[in-house]
Amino acid sequence: MAGLARCQREAEEVTELMRQNFARALERDGHLSQLDSRAQELRSMGATFTRSTRAVARQQRRGHRRWRVALVAIGLGTLLLLLLAIGLALWLARAPPPPLTAAAPPGHPPVGTQPPAPQGARRALGTPRGDGAPGSASGRPGNDNPGDLLWADPTVTAAG
Repeated sequence: MAGLARCQREAEEVTELMRQNFARALERDGHLSQLDSRAQELRSMGATFTRSTRAVARQQRRGHRRWRVALVAIGLGTLLLLLLAIGLALWLARAPPPPLTAAAPPGHPPVGTQPPAPQGARRALGTPRGDGAPGSASGRPGNDNPGDLLWADPTVTAAG
């Protein structure tokens, strides 16, 4: 009987160990399901974080792009103003153009004067002779003699 009691006790000890092992297995299962649910939450939070970081990065790129465009526009505007200022300064600093003098082709009178009348031709009334002869109205100072004006007949003068 001692052998039977001893087998009974060993069987109860083994049963108790199996119950403890089963309880630990259930406990581990609970921990594993908690870990699994936490891992699932972390995955969903990671996906949300990834989406939000992408959105923030996109906004940052847009903001940086706007600043770049603004800086390029300001730079180009400044460059344009600088070129305009340099062009204006060069235009204002240039030497004044030489006075316009019209050189008459050979055989023609200078611009602004009347050509000399051919010999024997009639001149309009009150037109000075302008041949440079003494007593003629050639534009020289002191030649204001009204007698130098010709009448309709070039052979007839006011004095004669």
